[in-house]
Amino acid sequence: MSSAARFGLAVTLSIALFITLMGRLFYLQIVHGESFRERARISFVGHERIPARRGLIKDAAGRVLASNQASHQLTVTPFYLGKEREAVVTRLAQLLSLNQQEVDELNARIDEGLVKDRWAPIVVRRELVSEACPFDGASLELLESPARRLTCGRCGLRYEPIDPKAVFCPIDRGRLTWHGVDDGQHGDDHVHASCNKCGRGFVTAPVCPNDGQLLTVDEQNLGCPVCKRTFSDEVASLQAQLYTLPGVELHTSFRREYPFRYDGAHVIGYMNRVTREDREREPGVYELTDMRGRRGVEDAAEAFLRGAPGEALFLKGARGKRLEESELKKLIQDVEFRRSIPGDEVWLTLDMQLQREVKRAFRYYKSGAAVVVDAKTGGVLAMYSKPGFDPNIWSGRLTKDVWEETQANPYSPLLNKALTTYAPGSTYKIVTSIAGLEEGIITPDMTIHCPGHYEYGGRRFHCHNRSGHGPVNMIQALKYSCDVYFYRVGEMLGMDTLARYGHAFGFGEPTGVEISEREGRVPTRAWHTKNSPNGYQPGFVLSTAIGQGDLMASSLQVARAFAALANGGRVLKMHLVKRRVDEHGHTVYEAPVEVVKTIDAAPQHMALVREGLVRVVNDPDGTASDSALDSVVIAGKTGTAESAESRPGVSPEIARWLKEDHAWFAAYAPAEDPQIVVVVFVEHGGSGSKTAAPIAQRIIRSWLRLAPRPPSAALDPEPPDHGGDEDALGDGEDEAP
Repeated sequence: MSSAARFGLAVTLSIALFITLMGRLFYLQIVHGESFRERARISFVGHERIPARRGLIKDAAGRVLASNQASHQLTVTPFYLGKEREAVVTRLAQLLSLNQQEVDELNARIDEGLVKDRWAPIVVRRELVSEACPFDGASLELLESPARRLTCGRCGLRYEPIDPKAVFCPIDRGRLTWHGVDDGQHGDDHVHASCNKCGRGFVTAPVCPNDGQLLTVDEQNLGCPVCKRTFSDEVASLQAQLYTLPGVELHTSFRREYPFRYDGAHVIGYMNRVTREDREREPGVYELTDMRGRRGVEDAAEAFLRGAPGEALFLKGARGKRLEESELKKLIQDVEFRRSIPGDEVWLTLDMQLQREVKRAFRYYKSGAAVVVDAKTGGVLAMYSKPGFDPNIWSGRLTKDVWEETQANPYSPLLNKALTTYAPGSTYKIVTSIAGLEEGIITPDMTIHCPGHYEYGGRRFHCHNRSGHGPVNMIQALKYSCDVYFYRVGEMLGMDTLARYGHAFGFGEPTGVEISEREGRVPTRAWHTKNSPNGYQPGFVLSTAIGQGDLMASSLQVARAFAALANGGRVLKMHLVKRRVDEHGHTVYEAPVEVVKTIDAAPQHMALVREGLVRVVNDPDGTASDSALDSVVIAGKTGTAESAESRPGVSPEIARWLKEDHAWFAAYAPAEDPQIVVVVFVEHGGSGSKTAAPIAQRIIRSWLRLAPRPPSAALDPEPPDHGGDEDALGDGEDEAP
């Protein structure tokens, strides 16, 4: 190629490149110039985590036991305020009705933030008003006509207008106290009033009686049906102005609310902030500020209740203003927002009406537990432990005073006594009876003489009736709860044979209930050899035969054993969760009736023990004869377990309480076709027949009164208690005079 040709080619290529470059510049600056100028305004693209709505917890009838309340807070980032700081603070003061002191405090915190960390958000206000009353949590209602509230911009006091001739408070009809100003000429004039009942203030003119400032008028269109206060929707007002306020952010999260408070706290549980251990155990699931379930169903069903968080994309300009949604769509195309997935609803087998009746039956006792289970399915209809606690207080709003008071409470409010193990006392005699019959050691007619004590190994083991029962057969031994009879049967059986039958009834094993429980203990010779100070001693079997010594069982384990006896030998898996429902209303899990094992015992032997339990309650000389009902035949067994203990530094009253025995009563009804099993445990309650059995009787009577229960029976939660009628035990129950 000649030099002239090469020069021509170079010129052509240069012209082509120049035209291409100019075309590209025209495309960027003219055709899409506005778009790129908008992009240049963007300070950064952010990803905002959208929390998932936690699944509700409901009882068997659909009553909400754990709900979600939206919680809103407002923050401001000092770096983005710049020259607009004064305007932003002034606008926030107007929107949130901040008084001068609050404005001064906010400015001081902004100044401090600019020095220490100008990127760190400052909380302007927590718990902004939106859908729920900030005083009692009730859902706010739209008022037919807006209410007027008068606010002083200097002192922040709020008033409502009132007629100067009014005598009673327009809110609650309490008598008003009028306050006036003596001008030296006209005497006292009615200027403002206060209501001692609701605590509100009223004025006859728009002037603050505290500092003389002119009051500003704020129209409010939301009202609380419980406390009758009125509000404006702060969240809605802020959202409408958010894009004009640089550095201001509105954050929304969900706070757990428990409307029935103490009634089922141990079963339902509570929420609190995640720990480092939580995040390490489940990496990527939780963020630092997340909450998770603690105790009860909140903990056990955490994986199903928490749902999955979503993610939203947002853009901020150079001044920290979040861009409008319309601007966002123009600037970024085909952006997918990942929505949050709500957690499953968890429906329980619990019947809150029955649960409340159980609580009421316990009102005269300081400490204990009761369970009610379905004898045919293993569903837990009620599970109550006293004393309790308020899960609303423990869900992130726990104070030091409450913590110290709880720790100092000798009755252990946080302990679920229904799933804690204790010596079950004579309720265990059903196991000893079946073991003796099955092993051929005793027959229905065989009698053992009870002189009131039993001599064994050089020791005297007493019967609870020191004068003795005389010759008794098995049914009579159950009816009278004769210890000597069962001492003898236990001796003939031996420790390991008796332990084998204890395990057959499910003692010493988990019941399968979803929430945390203790397994209990059925001691054997090997266990005693390893754990007892002097190794195994022959007398240990006597204590085990009557449900004492080192035998340990929970109320729910006792209930499962009695259910197995009542239903023909089926040891059922106990369960609290009835079903789970997803966000679309579809049932994703239904709890089956699970038979863990079957007791290999002759039907006639089971029938004999059941007859003995009927006699306990329904014969005039049975140990629980005072707890019989005319309307239904109850079968049951009393139990009293020695449990004297001592604790240093307790009051004389507590020291006396600790010396008492534990009281038990286990029963099922109706005896001819068992539907429910009721087990009552009263810690240091004394006699099972005098203390625990009457409680069970009241529970069974309540169950009869409530059945059949319509599936949507209305039941209002207890109103929030603002002090005054909760006792020292912390669960709002009345104590015996």
